[in-house]
Amino acid sequence: MEIVEQIKQICIETDNEWFLTHEFTKVALCDLQLKEKLEKEENIIIFNNCECTCSTETTNECIRCFVETEREYEIDKLNLSKHNIYDYDTYCYIKSKWIIPDKIEGKIPGFILLKCTGDDVDGSLFTHHLEFACVRSEYRKKGILKNMMNQIPKEWNIWLEASSKEIENVENIWEKCGFRYHKTINGVHLIYKKLSAF
Repeated sequence: MEIVEQIKQICIETDNEWFLTHEFTKVALCDLQLKEKLEKEENIIIFNNCECTCSTETTNECIRCFVETEREYEIDKLNLSKHNIYDYDTYCYIKSKWIIPDKIEGKIPGFILLKCTGDDVDGSLFTHHLEFACVRSEYRKKGILKNMMNQIPKEWNIWLEASSKEIENVENIWEKCGFRYHKTINGVHLIYKKLSAF
């Protein structure tokens, strides 16, 4: 719960409270809380990265299916529209991936939230969408964002919208992190991409 509260606090401090109102953000925060709960109560340390093994298990339900059942139950409580947060092919809510660096003086210096689908832009070209990245103002220009980016698997093809209310020419920062211009949507939305070398 502390991590979720710190993420919320970072959003408030950086005047990005709008991020907390997005439906996918609510799903992703729910995922963080559920992950913490399952690690503590069920000793399940694999959350989003396991495959279904029901056909080979002797028990009723494998870890993946148990996690997905719990996840659906918790997310359904949020009473959200499933429009952009549910994968009707897999019958599961779209997965989230948080990149959260180690604390500095008891504080999380920032975070990245990735949506584990890239379908919103150019279909199958992308595997992930970088929903949001934020670094507390006192930790900016100290390599925090670049270090978080280095934790993202190299084989992922990621897109993001390069925008910021605070930082002029934010696209320069993304270029330093290995992103390149992809296209402009509706004349204002700058889309950047980072493709795997594989």
